[in-house]
Amino acid sequence: MANLKTLVSNLSKRGPHRVLVGDLSYVGLPGVVYTPAKGKGLPGIAFGHDWRSPVEDYHATLRHLASWGIAVAAPNTENGFIPDHRGLANDLETAIQILAGVRLGAGEISVSPAKLGFAGHGMGAGAAVLAAAGRGNTKGVACVYPADTAP
Repeated sequence: MANLKTLVSNLSKRGPHRVLVGDLSYVGLPGVVYTPAKGKGLPGIAFGHDWRSPVEDYHATLRHLASWGIAVAAPNTENGFIPDHRGLANDLETAIQILAGVRLGAGEISVSPAKLGFAGHGMGAGAAVLAAAGRGNTKGVACVYPADTAP
């Protein structure tokens, strides 16, 4: 097994994949999708933003994940002063369904329904937990500084 220092050093650099950026609005959900330029059966993550933070603030992070072969969809919803946490969780669920159910790019990119997870920062982390709790086949949840959420 690789030592942790080497692994962290390698993963902190951009991955080997060229990244494509798309607009989720084409399917009726404001937000963005980042994918490797090619790949079948990729893992997919729906990413939730923090309170009052537009998804553009996470461009570098989402692009980095895609460069390592992970398709990421990030809804840009619930940005108001009083957001609906359950609404963001529902939008994360919609985003993950889009990733798993739609061929991406020019049809050369697909996400495996067996490799789906949720991630988020702050309010988005709490919404990611809510979304994952309502889905039986979630493979993982990553929460960065999760905030209290009220479903």
